[in-house]
Amino acid sequence: MQCMICKHGATQKGSTTVTLEKDGATIVFKHVPALVCENCGEKYIEDEIAKELLKKANEIQKSGVEVDIREYQLDAA
Repeated sequence: MQCMICKHGATQKGSTTVTLEKDGATIVFKHVPALVCENCGEKYIEDEIAKELLKKANEIQKSGVEVDIREYQLDAA
């Protein structure tokens, strides 16, 4: 797909780090699959992966942690 930000680059499969913050908790997921613009570096995450990360982040936040860093896995555990 063409990048929606720079309008010049095409995206390629890659990965990114996603940081989510909620109610004082910071949750970081590393090596999340993403499409990355070859021109400007903008990253796009598929809807299913984003939903999965949000669900997992809510579970982690409810456990009472303030900071949590995780390696992305298929179930984002």
